[in-house]
Amino acid sequence: MIREGFAVIGCTRCRRMQVADLAHATKTCICGHKIDLAKTKLLAVSDSADEAGAILRSFTAPKNSGFVSAASMHSSSLADKTPKKDK
Repeated sequence: MIREGFAVIGCTRCRRMQVADLAHATKTCICGHKIDLAKTKLLAVSDSADEAGAILRSFTAPKNSGFVSAASMHSSSLADKTPKKDK
């Protein structure tokens, strides 16, 4: 059975989400794990790769939106701990 379209899938080994072409039987993840597209859960399906990429970015955007760098946290905590000079 040949399917058409693209799907957002997750690697069962490293949990990385990626876009897969449904015309193929398998997708090899960057970690080296071969994912059988007939057996894996399809998180989202679309007609075009661009649309599937946009869906994938929308899945990952909420976890990255509240990023605070460690350097900014460290410098603000140092400013609170520095002793103030008495006049």
